[in-house]
Amino acid sequence: MDNSNIQAIRATAILSVILFTKVFVTNIGLGGAKWNAGGRSPEDKYQTNAEEASEDAKAAQLKAQRIVNNDLENITYTLTLAWGALYCIVLGGSDWNAWAHIVIYGIFVFCRYGHSIAYMSGKSYLRTTFWTLGVTCSFAIGINGAVATFGIE
Repeated sequence: MDNSNIQAIRATAILSVILFTKVFVTNIGLGGAKWNAGGRSPEDKYQTNAEEASEDAKAAQLKAQRIVNNDLENITYTLTLAWGALYCIVLGGSDWNAWAHIVIYGIFVFCRYGHSIAYMSGKSYLRTTFWTLGVTCSFAIGINGAVATFGIE
């Protein structure tokens, strides 16, 4: 197997773990926000009561929920695209496809972290920039994988 393919496999695995870590942390953050805003299950009597929760806590829960929802809308599909594209690259792609995959997927992961940080910080334009660049990377990952299929013999 080519060194570029080996590096692409390693990078995809590592970046996927980094991405899952981000998803895990934002989900834990959502749980904490729900705790503070009284948004967990009614049987969770140890949490803040929804009627007693501050408006700031309720706003933080809404923001955390939106971050998690946006992750679900973007990360899930791109993670699938990344591994599917990698499969196509290993089967028939060139060194260029493998290195492009590493770079594009790396940028996507960076953008997802940037999107969440910008969202938590209330930086709308920065959040939109990270989201747009991330979605562009999603398409680029898929296209790169599709192009690689033309090298399969």
